[in-house]
Amino acid sequence: MDGHEMKPLRLAFTGDIIPIRPNRPLPDGMASLCAVLGDVDFSLGNFEIALVEDGAPTEKLLNIKGDPALAADLPAMGLDLVTLANNHLPDYGVPGMRKTRAMIEAQGVSTLGFGETLGDARALHVTEVAGQKVGVFACTCLTPTGMTAAETRPGLSPLRIHTGYEIDPWYQMEEPGDPSVVRIRTRPFDEDLAAMQAAICAARATCDIVIVTIHWGFGSGDDLAEYQEPLAHALIDAGADVIHGHHPHAIHPVAFYKGRPILFGLGTFIGQQVFLDAPQQVLEMWAKMSPDGMLAEVSIDPVGTFVLRLLPHRLDTNRLARPAIRAEAQEIAERLARLSAPFGTLIEIREDGTIIASHEPSRPGTSAVA
Repeated sequence: MDGHEMKPLRLAFTGDIIPIRPNRPLPDGMASLCAVLGDVDFSLGNFEIALVEDGAPTEKLLNIKGDPALAADLPAMGLDLVTLANNHLPDYGVPGMRKTRAMIEAQGVSTLGFGETLGDARALHVTEVAGQKVGVFACTCLTPTGMTAAETRPGLSPLRIHTGYEIDPWYQMEEPGDPSVVRIRTRPFDEDLAAMQAAICAARATCDIVIVTIHWGFGSGDDLAEYQEPLAHALIDAGADVIHGHHPHAIHPVAFYKGRPILFGLGTFIGQQVFLDAPQQVLEMWAKMSPDGMLAEVSIDPVGTFVLRLLPHRLDTNRLARPAIRAEAQEIAERLARLSAPFGTLIEIREDGTIIASHEPSRPGTSAVA
C-alpha cells in the first residue's frame, strides 16, 4: 500500500497438511515447530484432505478422507489461515468441501480457496496484524474434473494450465518411438492468469503485503513444471510479495524475483495419508515421497527487505514433522542448495540447523552450502 510506513512483520508457511489420526497432544518435535507458527504475526498452511464421515467419492486418481473430529487439532498448530485450493479437498465432491470448510472454521481457523461461486473462491482474504493488512489469494493449478468454481458452480479457485506435447520431427525420424522425442509444454490459461493479476493489482491499493498461495508442480522428484517460474514472475510483476507453493511431497527450490521470495515447495508438514488403504500403484507412489520438508519464515523489515529463514524438518513415525537433527538438516540444505542454484540462490546453514536463503546475483549457479 503506497505511502504507508511498514513495520517489521514475520510470516510463516508450511507444506501440505494431511491428517488421518488424532494428533493431540502434539509430540514435542511437532509442538516446537507449531510454536513458531503461533509466534509469528501471520501463518498459513495447505490443508489437503476432505473431513467427512461418508459421502460419494469423486471419479479421480485417488480419494482420501479423514474424520471430521480431526479439525479440532488445528488450533493447537498455531495456524491463522489454511488454503483449501488443492486437488484432494474435492475427493468427496462439493458436499465434502462444504463440510470440511465448516468444520475448520468452527475451530476458529480461517479458510480460503473454496467458494459457492468463482468470485467467492477467488476472493481476497485480509488479516490485519501488527497494524498492517496482509492479503492472501489462493489458487490451484491441479484441477480435478468439475471441481473448480464457476459463476454458477461451487468449487476451487482455479489457475488452470494448458498442456501440449511437442515432437521433434528430426529426432523422431531417426529414433522412432523414443520418448525423448516428446517435450511437454505447459502454460497458464490466459483468462485465469489475467484475472489473478488484476486481483493482485487491485489488492495493492488496500494491503501492505500480498501473498499468493498456489497448488502447483509435480507431486515428487526434483523437477519443476515449465509453467511454474514464469507464472511466479507474472504474479510478482502484478504486485505479489510472497509466492507460497505446495503439492510436491519433497523439498523444491527457493528463489527470489525482484527481492520477493518464491517457495516452490516446502514438502509435507503432516503426511498421514500413507496409513490409509490404497491400490498398490498408489502405495508405491507414496513410498517414493520424501519425508523431508521445511517451515518457511519470511521477515519483512521497515524498508521492505525480505529475509527468508527455513526450519528443516523430517516426518516422524507418525508422519508428523519434527525438527531435523544436524545431519538431516545438512542433507536438506545440500539438496536445497543444488535445486536452488540455477535461480542464483545462496543457501547458508547456521549452527542451530536453520537455513538462510538469499539471492546472490553475482553468484548465479552456485550450489555450495555456506
